[in-house]
Amino acid sequence: MRIRLTALMLALILLCTLLCSCGKKKTDPYETAVSMTDGEVQALIDAIGEPNDSMYASSCLGEGEDGELYYDGFTVYTYRDVDGTETVYDVMKSEH
Repeated sequence: MRIRLTALMLALILLCTLLCSCGKKKTDPYETAVSMTDGEVQALIDAIGEPNDSMYASSCLGEGEDGELYYDGFTVYTYRDVDGTETVYDVMKSEH
């Protein structure tokens, strides 16, 4: 009886480990960024991390600034309003 109980416990532990490890899927940062278009930049950074580099310049869209956030393999284009809110407006894969 004790051997069956031990075997059952080990089987349950193995099943739980298998289910937990299968539940976590690696997400593609590019796909995550694309899905966050029109969302806040801080939410994007929270999801995929800080960019490798960034650049800002006066915007032709309004009084704020246009931003480019550089990640490995893609660039996130943003608009930062004068009130400080920054929104993702496009994501493009890098040419190189």
